[in-house]
Amino acid sequence: MDRVLVRLPSVAMKLDLLHGAVLEDRGPRHVKPAFSQLDTVSLELDDTERKRLEGMGARVYDNVEFKITPASGSPDPSSSRWSATAGGSQSTLSLADVTDHIKAPGAWTVTRGKGATIVVVDTGIDAGLREIAPARRSAIDLDTTHKGQHWIDSVGHGSMCAAIAAGARRPDGRYDGVAPEATILSARTTFMSDDLFEIYDELVRTRAQGLLPGPLVVSNSYALYVCHAPQVLPKDHPFIGSILALIEAGAFVCFAAGNNHHDVLCKHDPAACGPNTIWGPNSHDRVVSIGTVNREETNRDPSTPHVNSSRGPGEWAQDRLKPDCVAPTYGEVPWGAGYQTMDWWGTSGACPQVAGLAALLFSVAPRLSPQAVADIILKTCVRLPDSRTCVGHGMIDCEAALQAALSAPTV
Repeated sequence: MDRVLVRLPSVAMKLDLLHGAVLEDRGPRHVKPAFSQLDTVSLELDDTERKRLEGMGARVYDNVEFKITPASGSPDPSSSRWSATAGGSQSTLSLADVTDHIKAPGAWTVTRGKGATIVVVDTGIDAGLREIAPARRSAIDLDTTHKGQHWIDSVGHGSMCAAIAAGARRPDGRYDGVAPEATILSARTTFMSDDLFEIYDELVRTRAQGLLPGPLVVSNSYALYVCHAPQVLPKDHPFIGSILALIEAGAFVCFAAGNNHHDVLCKHDPAACGPNTIWGPNSHDRVVSIGTVNREETNRDPSTPHVNSSRGPGEWAQDRLKPDCVAPTYGEVPWGAGYQTMDWWGTSGACPQVAGLAALLFSVAPRLSPQAVADIILKTCVRLPDSRTCVGHGMIDCEAALQAALSAPTV
């Protein structure tokens, strides 16, 4: 049997399905009704059952696999330039240099993100990660595939993203992330669309139940790794619906643009700002999509791996070109329960910088809407000379964004 998401033509049919009146009883199906979309369930189906449901007017959505944003053709983040020790002048650089680069310390004179929660949807977070002290770990254990195991990270990638977004403020961590007093909620995922859907659906449920109050930010450093329109994820997919439902509930959602452009996968001209390699939810108008640049603030220099930062305008973008903005990535960074020095952290490491910045803004202006937070971040970016489809509105500036948030009307 395949695990799928099913949108039913009526709530009555959903109830019949849940009570076993639609399909033959073949043992446990693990049918799970959605909270954010009352006409949707996730369950296991065989081909015969699928045809039966479709014949009754149901829409069946196949499971789609996403991958963490790697820096080589392999999804294994330990391969190629992803984990290579940076040489030359970069060997002494670190997350501290990156937070200085985006002017986070200037924002910290006002706030370090206290009161905001950042959800890291990723490979999990290592319980031994020194950058996230137990007191700043959300106690919420999402009822998804990895229930009870969200604070395990056998890869290291999710731990990196969590540390960049909201690491340290001592006593044991080596580096401060962008919002070092924000709370971190770990959402470990299989990167299959059914599990991602359930993570977002559970976040909507938890928020509606009052268990996740206050400002909420969600960081997503994974993507579809293809060079042409994938044709596997329709825009009405329930996963997209659950993302939009959480945004409607007040959450700021950001996605890594992807690392498809040059030698990782698509072999496009490293100096060109096209063609498009930002797909699906990573390109949606209502999420903020983030690319990456090097220390010299470009992603068009073929001597650095930043040329792999995916280009816009974005498959689904209509109102604004993608990526929306960029953040620099280079040097030593937390990884798992330890540290690695890398030429770049991919767009994976750029996305949590924006998540941390959103947490800073929410911390001083908790009633801002997600759109207002996005607008502030983009309007205060440092403009860069490259095309919008390479660098969007430019590189994030935490200090300027915070000052803008302090004077922004609540909308």
